[in-house]
Order: sequence, then structure tokens, then C-alpha cells
Amino acid sequence: MYETPAASSRTQGAAFLFSYFLGIFGADRFYLGYTGLGVAKLLTCGGFGIWAIVDSVMIGCGMVKDAEGLPLRRDAIGTSTRTQTATYLFAAFLGFVGADRFYLGQTGLGIAKLLTCGGCGIWAMIDVILAGMGLQKDVDGNTPQLS
Repeated sequence: MYETPAASSRTQGAAFLFSYFLGIFGADRFYLGYTGLGVAKLLTCGGFGIWAIVDSVMIGCGMVKDAEGLPLRRDAIGTSTRTQTATYLFAAFLGFVGADRFYLGQTGLGIAKLLTCGGCGIWAMIDVILAGMGLQKDVDGNTPQLS
């Protein structure tokens, strides 16, 4: 009999939003239960921004656990051949040319994003947030898997 591993009551989506918008204040670390690290991040303005960026990338890639060592909860649909890490990194660094949409098999949306420079940056930013929250879906409607 297979038991599903325990997951945190905290979600990847909320952790990413805290990190993306309030990371320099340590909101993501407070949310995850790391009070000491949250205070340190708050007092250093997110490690002068560097720590805040690193945390956003790590949470977006699905690599962060809560203070109890449990993986963050995310609602995965289906079984995808694509990974959360690659989806997020494509969205964050090459999203303005549609690389994330091409990777997810959404060729039409990738071309549209390429021709509009990521919707003048707005579409690209929205896709970074969706990918970081673990809400992007591939062409078959499946959630990219954690690597």
C-alpha cells in the first residue's frame, strides 16, 4: 500500500507571493515558520535584495520546505513530462520571448508572446507569478512535476 508523503499546511503559491512582493521584508520566511531568518531578512532588507531574489527563485522552482521540513502544498493535476524548475526558470529569464510557453507545448501562445515581447512585459510578469505559484499547466492541462 502506498502512502502519500505528508505535506505542509502552507502552500507554494502563498509562499511565492510573499517572496515575490514582500521578500525584502522577510514575509516569506515568517510565513514558512522561520522566524529567526525572517527577522534577519527584515533587518538586512532581504540581504540587500540578493537573499530576496534567491528565495523567490528557490520557492518558484519548488525547492523550499517549511520549518517542519515538510514540502509546500500545491495542487498538482495529472502527470506532466515537464518540470516546475524548468518552467519557472524559462518564465523568469526568457519569458519575454515565450520560452516558457514553448516549453509547456503551447506553441501558439509562445509565438504570440514572442511577437509581443511578452505582452510588453505584462504577460511575461504574470507568467512568472503563475509559474512560481505552481499554477502553470502544460498543453495537456497537467501541472509540471517537482524535480
